[in-house]
Amino acid sequence: MSDQDPQDEELRELIEEALKLNINQKKTFKTRATLLNYVAGYLEEHLDSFILLAYDMDGNPVTIKGSQTIQQEEALRSMLISFFANEVGRM
Repeated sequence: MSDQDPQDEELRELIEEALKLNINQKKTFKTRATLLNYVAGYLEEHLDSFILLAYDMDGNPVTIKGSQTIQQEEALRSMLISFFANEVGRM
């Protein structure tokens, strides 16, 4: 049983679906920068602020951060600290 909020689950599924679409469209992006800009643009349409930590199809690390204000940056940092604390606690 998951302790996640149903809205979080719905958003996760939406992002996963968008990323799956990007996998199918991978060959249409001529450069890595074009692909990253596309993903960032999609996330900005649906999220107020975000940090994406991922690997591209070639195994290269990808980090995309989207925030408009210092308050959003602080909230993202706080969320990351909480996330890592929870993950370390599960080890």
